[in-house]
Formats: sequence, structure tokens, C-alpha cells
Amino acid sequence: MIGKELKKLGRRELVDIIYQLKKNEQELQEQVASLEEALQEKRIRLSVAGSIAEAATDITQIFAAAQTTADLYLHEIAAMKDETQRECEARVEEARKKAEELLQEGQRQFEQLDARYQETYQKYQQLLCQIQTLEQEKRD
Repeated sequence: MIGKELKKLGRRELVDIIYQLKKNEQELQEQVASLEEALQEKRIRLSVAGSIAEAATDITQIFAAAQTTADLYLHEIAAMKDETQRECEARVEEARKKAEELLQEGQRQFEQLDARYQETYQKYQQLLCQIQTLEQEKRD
């Protein structure tokens, strides 16, 4: 589903999405680096403290922080998807309106051309009739 939506997006929207994803990735990398630093500190404390219970508590806190970060990331992705979908729907509606306007304008121009054609054809028929009458008179 997301693949189809991404294919419908223009270059600018895709660049914006990539930019946001890169920004989020960078923030996550910074958080990972921070968490790794915290993990290293925890390891040092573990080696000093030597307590298995304390280590389990510290690891639980690290996993909780990682889960919070992952949840935040997924929430941001969902929000971006919703916003992109709303923008796409608005653009589709705008394109439909423009297409309808173009069709109406085309129909109006067709009707004008058809009326001119009919008028010109009638004049042609009249001139043809006059020419035939003049040729007939010339023969007689």
C-alpha cells in the first residue's frame, strides 16, 4: 500500500520524505550513540559493582529507552504517511477539478467550431447552388 502511494508522489514530496527520514535517522543514530555511551558506562558500573541484579535493572532501562525511541520513530512515520496521504488526496481533487474545467472548455470550443462549420457549410451550399444556376443560365 505504501509503495503505491510513494509511486504517486512527485519528486519534491519524495525528497521531503527522504529528508525527514534522514533527519529521523540522524536523530536515532545520535540516540543510539548516546545509548551506547550509556551502555558502556553501565558496563563499567557492572564490572565495578559486580551485581547481576543491578545489571538486569540497567539493561531493562536501556531496552525501555530503545523501545521509547522506536515508538517515537514509528509515530513520526505514521504522521508523515497521514500528511502525505492528505496532500495526495487534495492534489487528486485539484487535478479532477482542472480536468473538468478543461473538458468543459473543450466542449464549449467544439460547439463554437461546430456552429461555425454549419454556418460555413450553409454558405458553401448556397454558393454552389448559385454557381450551378449561373452555369445553367450560361448554357441556355
